[in-house]
Amino acid sequence: GTSTTTTSTTTAPWYAIFPDPLSTPQAITPEGLATLLRHNAVTLGKDFLIIDVRRVDFEVACIRGAINLPAHSFYQTLPGIIAVISHVPKVIFHCNSCKAGGRGPRTAAWYADELKKHGKGDQADNVFVLEGGMKAWVSAYGGDENLTTKLPHLSSSS
Repeated sequence: GTSTTTTSTTTAPWYAIFPDPLSTPQAITPEGLATLLRHNAVTLGKDFLIIDVRRVDFEVACIRGAINLPAHSFYQTLPGIIAVISHVPKVIFHCNSCKAGGRGPRTAAWYADELKKHGKGDQADNVFVLEGGMKAWVSAYGGDENLTTKLPHLSSSS
């Protein structure tokens, strides 16, 4: 016979304990982000930031200059995150695939919601989600060392 694995009905998704986000950040294409990264008139960290919200799947590569703030602890640390990065006018979030309701869109929306709570509604309009996430980025720019940082491979024998 075949065995089926059933998940307990009490197992809620990781984000279930947090409020649903209200904002709907706009998308930026991998090409749009690459243009920003290559643009000499804008500075990463001053004019824009890239937030990678992957956790256990933070592997293979990352976008050059991205900072890693895992989605699973993002909501709880929002007050500190706002204090540290809200001076940056444009913030781009991504996870592995950035599907609707996924980690990238959810954290971007929470960040935009928090900006609005702090009276920074104009800035909330400059919160973006990378279309297609890291998968789309790697397929377009994975080989470009100026845009992508390859992560050292760790052996699985820990």
